[in-house]
Amino acid sequence: MKQDPESALKSGNHPDPLTEITFWKNKSENLNSICQQLSSEKIKKVLKFLEQNKSTYTGPFSKLQKEVQIARSEANENYKYLQTLVDLFNELTDNAKELAEAADLFVPIMHTILLIWTYSQHYNTPSRLVVLIREICNAIINRCRHYINGETIFGMIKNEEPHEAHQKLTLALDVCSKFKDAYFEYKSMAKNQWKITTNALFVRLDSFSERCQDIMHLTSTIMQFKKLEKIDIGNTKGKTLSATVL
Repeated sequence: MKQDPESALKSGNHPDPLTEITFWKNKSENLNSICQQLSSEKIKKVLKFLEQNKSTYTGPFSKLQKEVQIARSEANENYKYLQTLVDLFNELTDNAKELAEAADLFVPIMHTILLIWTYSQHYNTPSRLVVLIREICNAIINRCRHYINGETIFGMIKNEEPHEAHQKLTLALDVCSKFKDAYFEYKSMAKNQWKITTNALFVRLDSFSERCQDIMHLTSTIMQFKKLEKIDIGNTKGKTLSATVL
C-alpha cells in the first residue's frame, strides 16, 4: 500500500511513462489478490473468532481492511485510465520511428492526460501529474539521445560535417520545445488547476536542452570559422589581413 510511483524517479533510473502504467498494473493486481484473500472463508472465520473473544486485533485489522479496499479502488481506477495512453506511449518510446514524428504525439498525449485529470477520482493531484510529465520528459530525452548522441556529434565534427550535427541538434531542441508548448497549452485549459512549478516538471528536460544549445553554439562557431578559410581580403592591406584571419 505504501508503494509509490515516484520511487522509480527517486532511484535515479530516469523511467519512461510506460513504467508508470506498469506500476499501477502491478499494484492493482497485488491489491486485488490481497482483497480476494481477505474475503475468503478462512479469514472470515478467523475474524469472527477474534470478534467473539473481543481481541485487540479486531479494530486495527478492520481498519486495515478498509484502507486496502480504498487503495485497491484507486489502483484499479488509475490503471484503467492510464491504459488509454499505452498506444501513444509505445509510439513515443519507439526508437525505430523518426524523431520528428514524436512531436505529433504531444497534443494527443496532453489531451488524454487532461481528460484523465477531469474524470478520474484519484489521478488528479499535482503529485501524480508531476511524476507522469517527468517520465514523458525522460522518454523524449531518450529519443533525442538515440537520434543524436555525443559520440555521433563529435564524429561529425571530426569528419568536417558540423552542418549536419547542427541540423540534428536543432531538431532535437525543437522536439523538446514543442512538448513544453503542448503542456502549457493544456495547462491553460485545466482552469488553473495545474498549479505546479515549471522547474518541478522540466528540470531534466531543460538541462538537456541547455547542453544541446551549448553544443549547437560550438557547431555554429565551427561553421563560421570554416567560412573564413575561403576568404581572401582585397585592398592594399588585404594580404596582411588574410594572413591574420588564417
